[in-house]
Amino acid sequence: MIDEYQDFNCLEAAFIDLLAKTSPILIAGDDDQALYSQLRDSSWDYTRSLHRGGEYEVFELPFCMRCPKVVVDAVNDVIKQAQKLKRLKGRIRKPYKYFAPAKVADSEKYPTIALVQTSVQRQNANYMGQYIARAIGEIPRDEIEAANREAYPAILIIVARPYRTQIIDYLEKLRYAVDTKRDAEDTLDRARGLKILKDDPKSNLGWRVILEWEQPSFVAGVIEKTADREQLLIEVLPDEYRDRILAEVDAWKLPEEEPDDGQHTEEPEELPIVRVTSFEGAKGLSAQHVFIAGLHDGEIPRNPDRIQDLEICKFVVGLTRTRKKCSLLYTRRFADQWKSPSSFISWINSRRFERITVDAAYWRKQAGDEG
Repeated sequence: MIDEYQDFNCLEAAFIDLLAKTSPILIAGDDDQALYSQLRDSSWDYTRSLHRGGEYEVFELPFCMRCPKVVVDAVNDVIKQAQKLKRLKGRIRKPYKYFAPAKVADSEKYPTIALVQTSVQRQNANYMGQYIARAIGEIPRDEIEAANREAYPAILIIVARPYRTQIIDYLEKLRYAVDTKRDAEDTLDRARGLKILKDDPKSNLGWRVILEWEQPSFVAGVIEKTADREQLLIEVLPDEYRDRILAEVDAWKLPEEEPDDGQHTEEPEELPIVRVTSFEGAKGLSAQHVFIAGLHDGEIPRNPDRIQDLEICKFVVGLTRTRKKCSLLYTRRFADQWKSPSSFISWINSRRFERITVDAAYWRKQAGDEG
């Protein structure tokens, strides 16, 4: 019995072929979820060739027992648009259907996908992190307890750098237990860059850390200008950008521990564990509430004029992790960069969205409602 066959590489597929010469073989796979071609040379071609070859009897598993109706419908929107644009050539044609007996209650409770636009995203205006934290706080306790009983995450955040670390930092500041594997490069975070510049505003290392995290549109140009070490980065940065960062450096302080005032209150209700990962890391996972953050053209997809099949599969995998509620997040401005929402968002029928704009007015309203 072989599962996730779309993630097998040539060597593994050849091994299965050898086993099949003497043993009955049952293979399960979905070429819409093939994400590991760049990580381990796997290919959906092996699944597709077996499906077409005639040697195996083919069975379909058309019903989705995990996702609410709006997510199933959104995935079908994405596949339909991909094929309209002549992507996913060679894809196995297969039905993907909502299974009402298992999901009608969740579908009625969560009839839409939250499409969240933040006006800005940066370390000191961490609107993605703040919104996600607020949404987590509103998850009913029984949904968290159900996830705990069945040993899957209640909350799954699928996000790439540079937004990933900012979201994690904010949640950890609120004392959420964040389950994630930080990349080795994440050890040099933005705060470290600010600290270096606090000690030496001309430090190339400090500026490189900040530039690496913020990835402004001019980053390649300024690094190229300083490659011969005859100029410092601070000398070639745009004035507005340099002044903004230096002002932040001036105001920046090392985080201090809160003093113990000797007063002890009741222990707060235990916070749920939050799983944070990439699209690839989300394979095999599911969660009650899924947040896919950082959905911008230039990131996913890298080039909206030449969308890759692998990128489509990533988006489909992200959506289909959802058991109850899915939220898609993007920002209009990251640091000094203007951002455009991912083209994939426009592939989903707009009637499936609950649109939420997170800006200063949103937070004033939230504060007023709480007051």
